[in-house]
Amino acid sequence: GIYNRRFLLNYLQYKVPWDSIENHPVSLLMMDVDHFKQINDTHGHEAGDQALVWVASLLREAAGDSGHPIRYAGDEFMILLPRVDKQEAKQVGERLLELVHTKPVLLQETEGEFSITLSIGIASAPHDAQAGKDLIRTADTALYYAKQAGRDQLASAGDFSPQQVFAKTALHQLEKAKISGRELHLKHVAAALEKFDERQSQFLIVEGAAGMGKSEFLEALQNNLSRNDNWQITVKGNPQELFRPYYLTTSILIDVLNQKTEKGVDILETLKPKEIFYLSYVLPQLGETDDYGKDDEKTQREGLFTTLVHFIPKVLDSRPLILLIDDLDLVDEATLLLLRRLILDRSFPIIICATATDARQDGGGGQPAPLERFYATHCKELDIHKVSLTPLTAANIAEHLQAIFPAVKLPENYETNLAQTTQGNPLFLNEIVRKLVQDRQITLVGNQWIAEPLEEGYLPKSLEEIVQQKIAALDEENRRLLDQASTFGENVSLSMLSGSSEEREARVLEFIDQAVAQGLVSSEFQLNDEIISFLSKRVLDITYGTIDEDRRQELHEHVGNYQEVLYEQRLVPSAATLAYHFKRSTNLEKAGNYEQAQAASSNKIFNSAEAVYYTAERSAEAAPEASPLDQESLPLISTILRSLLVVVRNIKLYPPGSKAIVTANRQMKEVIDQFLAKNELLSFFGIKQALIVNGQKIDVSEFKYFAESFLKFIGRLELKGITFKRGLTEEELQVLLEAFGRVKADMIDQQFWQRFAGEQRLVNIDLSQVRYTVIADSESEVQTDQAVAEEAAVTTAEISAQLEDAEQGLDASDLKDLPEVLRSLLNAARSIKLYPLQSKAITAAIGQLLQSLQRILERKPALTLARVSTALLVNGERIDISEFETLAQSFLKFLNSLALT
Repeated sequence: GIYNRRFLLNYLQYKVPWDSIENHPVSLLMMDVDHFKQINDTHGHEAGDQALVWVASLLREAAGDSGHPIRYAGDEFMILLPRVDKQEAKQVGERLLELVHTKPVLLQETEGEFSITLSIGIASAPHDAQAGKDLIRTADTALYYAKQAGRDQLASAGDFSPQQVFAKTALHQLEKAKISGRELHLKHVAAALEKFDERQSQFLIVEGAAGMGKSEFLEALQNNLSRNDNWQITVKGNPQELFRPYYLTTSILIDVLNQKTEKGVDILETLKPKEIFYLSYVLPQLGETDDYGKDDEKTQREGLFTTLVHFIPKVLDSRPLILLIDDLDLVDEATLLLLRRLILDRSFPIIICATATDARQDGGGGQPAPLERFYATHCKELDIHKVSLTPLTAANIAEHLQAIFPAVKLPENYETNLAQTTQGNPLFLNEIVRKLVQDRQITLVGNQWIAEPLEEGYLPKSLEEIVQQKIAALDEENRRLLDQASTFGENVSLSMLSGSSEEREARVLEFIDQAVAQGLVSSEFQLNDEIISFLSKRVLDITYGTIDEDRRQELHEHVGNYQEVLYEQRLVPSAATLAYHFKRSTNLEKAGNYEQAQAASSNKIFNSAEAVYYTAERSAEAAPEASPLDQESLPLISTILRSLLVVVRNIKLYPPGSKAIVTANRQMKEVIDQFLAKNELLSFFGIKQALIVNGQKIDVSEFKYFAESFLKFIGRLELKGITFKRGLTEEELQVLLEAFGRVKADMIDQQFWQRFAGEQRLVNIDLSQVRYTVIADSESEVQTDQAVAEEAAVTTAEISAQLEDAEQGLDASDLKDLPEVLRSLLNAARSIKLYPLQSKAITAAIGQLLQSLQRILERKPALTLARVSTALLVNGERIDISEFETLAQSFLKFLNSLALT
């Protein structure tokens, strides 16, 4: 046998060193059997199959030991020649032509024979191309010329003039050309990227009607992003997932893990069994895990969310993330809320650039889609910006044509006519340009591109008309495969299409090539499979719309039955896609069963009414679990605490880099290394005035002073715990200790230490910060749960908005008015104790309190005053009371006297 198309694409993508291609040339011969259809018609299909086998044997002979003969599709073959330049490749091509001329096809059963001929195109890298896709495209253009020149010959890229292949090269150029008229939209993205470079997270949604080029805009952005230390992840919404919770999170994580060394196994091995259990809900490939299903579902749902919030920064190494999402309007709510939490935590910067249709999406049950609800609730909080793609103008179209056909001469009002016909729709425009090239209405004469005047009635009236003409150009068997592909949706893998169609893969590849040639689909090699994508969602909708209703139902049931087998083998991740297909078939019983199964599965891992309350904070009691400390490790604890306090003192007393600081740092690192040599990690937590080391309460009677000093020290830094992990570097420790010595209390806000650890890449240090929140009493919590269960008329958006209002921090004006509020409140309380309730003194005091409150409540929807130990919290944030300390302390004592927090 010979190699297949998958081998070629895999080899070009992963085995050719394109970065150093000058030193490692590679050549490609691409060939067709001339007039192969006539062979089938004259001698029969069995003879045609024997001819293909015969060609394969000749390719093996011509390729020799170093070449790779390949059947690309149907009667199309290739020879891949690593480490071979163009001259040597021509010699291989000439030898192959000689073999074909001298060795006719021998028919096995009739003992007859007939001759065949080949047309061959040759291209080489780096001379003709700098990437695998371009190498195939250039060889294809050379093959096109060989056919045009009379067949039965070889042609090498560069041996012919551009005019002789303009139809082929113009179509290739059309595929790569950027749509003009998007400069203003790109400026919005550029401004967001500038802020992102300053480590500010950004959220941008690019909206537009069908055919406005949303996906192409995102693709152009992806191609122009510089390759640096940032993560770049591209994912796509899928309507067949029916907004299944976390389905897009799964796509993001799989993309990240595939880019990691050892597929992220080293990171997964650091997780606790319970964390692996939670992750297995979104990463089924983790396989069977320890069962923690005894926990109630509410605990499991929050546990999964919290695990993801902590796992994602870890797997990203806290590096900045550029996340490109196509069809955000199809994304599930769980992923949206997870992304919100990651942005708010600010442990690493994220820029989300997403596309969405400007039409309202149905989220099921008559509800709006998750994105609509999410945007209404969180657009201000996350500073989400929307950019609308507008129709192209006549000037934009003229600029676009000049980009494809440099210096093209356009007849008068040419671009205006195109603008009127297409209504500025980029997809419709590109399809018309493709038609103009194929009909030779735009040609290359010498070195000049010429556009012929448009005859009245020549231009198609709609995109539907063009697409339907292309579908009609396919034969019946290819149309059947196109129908099946459209049933799967916008994207389908080669293996899935061939498996469900029960056609040989080679036959499906012939269909793909024909559909690509017609401009209906594109093909991309991914992860050892080929992904077939419709040219746009609009082309998919038109294609799907040409299928009659009975045929659609039949196709959906066929695909549903095929995927049902895969689902039972755990090769399809959820019941959502089965519900989608059976719902569109006549088998509504199966549709209902799979809808119920998916609903139960979804409810197990996500509840939107609960999710708005998630903080993703691990419990304050959750000091890292570890085995009991051995007798050799215990004595080191006091030494480590003393070393840390000494280092911090030295940093405050001496300039950076001084000997006292360097020596103390080194001594602390040595004693921590000594501890970590016997233990995976070293964690210090202060819980209820006790020192917890590696999950174990420590008797500090012999070093009480150091222990108490340490607990007070981390309390001032608003830390509840510090964890050092094996692998700790001297640089990490130095950065942390410098911060401990230099950070002021007024610098510490919520998530300060988490952001600090992310920005400084403290991979082997975990910092657990105290989080101040307003806690309702148990009775009110029960009432809230009951309200949710009874589906009271309060939406997720309203709940979230109330929480956000309650947590709005005070600005400078509010802080200026706060002391007067405290003073008025204390005065009113004192007056009530001293005077009768109806007295003028009490009336005046209450009036003064109302006036002082009104000044703040005009700007803020709520004012919450609380105490935590000796700290004053206002709207959930700790306030610096240095300028009114006596007044604040009086207020805190007042709350304490009433047993209020």
